[in-house]
Amino acid sequence: MPTRPASTPAAFAGGQQAWTVQQLPHRPGHPGATLIHVIGCQPGGTPLGLDQTLDALKQPRAVTCRECNAASSLP
Repeated sequence: MPTRPASTPAAFAGGQQAWTVQQLPHRPGHPGATLIHVIGCQPGGTPLGLDQTLDALKQPRAVTCRECNAASSLP
């Protein structure tokens, strides 16, 4: 969990903005889901550029993280 909400994603190689994707597994009574984070919100994860992040959000049950306010960092 982040110590403070991020308003914009941190940069990764090349100075571009980046996000990460967390796959939440299926469990009884809850389908699996995809959670998009501002880079640095969750440890690990491969940095994704804007196009990859927007593609990930098009998938079923994909949402942005409320903790890092990832939605505000996307166009």
